[in-house]
Amino acid sequence: MRLRASFAVFSLLLVAAPIAAQDAGTIELGLFPQVGSVDASSGLEESSWGFGGLIGYFLAENLSLEAAGGVSFTEDVGPRSAAGKWIPIRGRALYSFPIRDRVRPFVGLGAVRNVYTGVVDDGDWGVSGLTGLRLYVTDNVAFRTDVTVDRVWAPFNEGAIYEEAAIENHTNWMITGGLSVGLGATPRDSDGDGVPDRDDDCLTTPMGVSVDAVGCRVDSDGDGVFDEADRCANTPSGVDVDAMGCRVDADGDGVFDEDDRCEATPSGARVDASGCRVDTDGDGVFDENDRCAATPSNVRVDDRGCRVDADGDGVFDEDDRCANSPRGSDVDERGCPVLFEEDETSLVLEGVTFETSSADLTSEALTILNRVAEALNGNPEVRVRVSGHTDSTGSRAFNVRLSQSRAESVVAYLVSRGVAANRMEAQGFGPDQPMADNGTEEGRRQNRRVELARIN
Repeated sequence: MRLRASFAVFSLLLVAAPIAAQDAGTIELGLFPQVGSVDASSGLEESSWGFGGLIGYFLAENLSLEAAGGVSFTEDVGPRSAAGKWIPIRGRALYSFPIRDRVRPFVGLGAVRNVYTGVVDDGDWGVSGLTGLRLYVTDNVAFRTDVTVDRVWAPFNEGAIYEEAAIENHTNWMITGGLSVGLGATPRDSDGDGVPDRDDDCLTTPMGVSVDAVGCRVDSDGDGVFDEADRCANTPSGVDVDAMGCRVDADGDGVFDEDDRCEATPSGARVDASGCRVDTDGDGVFDENDRCAATPSNVRVDDRGCRVDADGDGVFDEDDRCANSPRGSDVDERGCPVLFEEDETSLVLEGVTFETSSADLTSEALTILNRVAEALNGNPEVRVRVSGHTDSTGSRAFNVRLSQSRAESVVAYLVSRGVAANRMEAQGFGPDQPMADNGTEEGRRQNRRVELARIN
C-alpha cells in the first residue's frame, strides 16, 4: 500500500510540476550509489559497488558538459586476494531529448581514466559512453539513472606480478542512480516578460506589457483590448469598445452603442435613455427644435413646435371653425366672422345687392354671403331669419313678391355654401319697414336691403 501511494505522489509530480529546468548556464550536481562490473580477465572481482558524484554545466538547454567520478570497492581474486578500490574519472558531453516536459532521456560520449589502488596500483585510459534518463520531480531536482560503458585500451596492469593479470583491450560497465540538482542559472526568458520560456505559452510578447502566469498578454475585462492599451479597465462584458477599450458612443449623444436604439442621432440633440430624440409634449417636434415646449396634445404645430394660426385671426387652427377668415377680420372665439355684436340680434347685410327689379345676386353680394355662410357654419347652434326689404317705388304687391324672392335667393345661396336649410327662414316685407325717407335717393337706397336676424 505504501509503495503504491509513493508511486501515485511521484506520478502527480511528473504531471503537475512546471517544465524541467535545463537552461543554458545551469550547473548540475549529483550524488549516486553505483554498481560496477570490470572485465573478468582483469583478475579483479567482477562486480563491485560504491558511490559517486558529478558536476555538469549546460551550454544550451539540452547540451551539457560534465565530470563524474566515484569509488567502487573491489578485490583481487588472484593469489594475493587483496582488497582495493576502483576509481573511474570521466569527462563527457551529454545531449538530452526533450520528449516530455519532465522526462528527459539523454546520451553521452567522453573519456575515462581508471585508477586502481590497493590491488594493482595501476591505471588506464579509455573511451566512455553512456545513456540515461532524468525524471524531474521539481523544477530543479531530478531522479537520474545512468548506464555507462567504458572501452579501455592496453596496457592494463602491465607491471603485474602475475603475468596473466596483464590484459589487452577490455570493457567495463557501471550503473548509477540517484538525485541531481540544477543550480545557478536564470531560466531563459526570450521576450523579457518575466516568465521563463519553459513556462511561456506566448514567446513573442512585446516588451513592457502585462502578462499572466503563462506569459500571455492580459485582457482583464475581456473586451478584446489588452490591459496595456486599455483606458477603460472595467468595461462590462459583451459591449462594443474602441481601440482604447472604452465603450463606444458613435453618434456622440451620451448613450453607449449597446444601449442606443437610435444610432444616427444628430449631434447636440436631446435624447432619452435609449439614445432616441425626445419629444416631451408629443407634438412631433423634437425638444431641441421646439420653441413651444408645453404644446397641448394633438394640436397642429409648425416646425418650431408652436401652435398654428394659419389665417392669422388669433384663433389656433385646432379651435378655428373658419380656417380662412380674412386677416384682420373681427372673429369670435371659434375663429368665425362675428355676425351679431353683443346684445344685438339683427344686422343689415351691407353690400348684399341684386340686379335691378330682380332676385339675382350681384358678384359683390356673393363675396359677403360667403363670409356669412362661414360664420353660420362655425356657429351651428344659431338659427336666423333672412328678411328682404324694398323702397316704395312701384306697387306694394310687386315689392312684397320681389323682397320675398330676394330673401329666398339669399337662403338658397347660403344652403349652397353648406348652411343647413332648417336653420334659416326667408321672409319678404316689401316697403313696409323702411329705415329711411323714401322721398330721397339715399333714403330709397338704404331701404333696399337684406337683414339677418337671430331667432334663437
